Amino acid sequence: MSFLGYIKSKEGRKILMQIVGIYLVVLIVSWVFLWWYTDHGQQVSVPDLKGMTTAEAEQVLADMDLTFLVVDSVFVKDAKGGTILEQNPVPESKVKEGRQVFVTVYRIEPPQETINIKEGDFAQVAIIKLKNKGIEFDTKYVPNNSMVGAVISITYKGKKVRPGDKIPRGNKVVLTVGTAVDQLVRIPNLVGLTYSEAMTRLDTLNLMGQAFFMYDVQSSADSAVGRICEQDPPFDPDAPGVQAGKIVDFKIFNTPCTTEPVEGP
Repeated sequence: MSFLGYIKSKEGRKILMQIVGIYLVVLIVSWVFLWWYTDHGQQVSVPDLKGMTTAEAEQVLADMDLTFLVVDSVFVKDAKGGTILEQNPVPESKVKEGRQVFVTVYRIEPPQETINIKEGDFAQVAIIKLKNKGIEFDTKYVPNNSMVGAVISITYKGKKVRPGDKIPRGNKVVLTVGTAVDQLVRIPNLVGLTYSEAMTRLDTLNLMGQAFFMYDVQSSADSAVGRICEQDPPFDPDAPGVQAGKIVDFKIFNTPCTTEPVEGP
């Protein structure tokens, strides 16, 4: 007998009805279970937690047999740290007692951002990096023909910032950028000066200095004991001026110079 013929027989119809009956029973039991499970317990309306501190939210939710969990935090400079920014479920949602409300809060402490900007980087690139990191800045332009449009230095609270240093987001740094200047200056006499004295004198003339220590330097105190014995370009009172921004190389020794210093300013 074919399958279709068996289904049409009295015995086949009986088995088919039994299968349909079992399916209906399973369906009804499942529906009753889901109804009981989802409606078990009292439903409450989720309150609006935005703007509350976490302590305030905890107290409000406790009265409704609800709890909360901080799932994220963001930093906004002018926002009150520790208060709630967003929540899920949203206010007025109907939930069962014991439900957990997920919240995002404003951070109390700003995150630390790595500067990752070094001397010589293009100023426009440095500005984009600072904006993306949420770090405010003032731009200071100084005459320097060898670094026009480039970063000369970044300072934070008066101290120079290195590329790997971190600054709290929302704080302000000073970005010093070189600008062109049509100025001729004379190379000064640096022989006999310390490193600090030489750099100060060059800075006042809009010149740059590059030091070569001919002895081991471990600290600023070590650099202060040496004196400049050689410089390039050398001091020449009769030489014509050079463009502002030029680099002057000099060698520093911690022993007496072998040649007599050249007289000059």
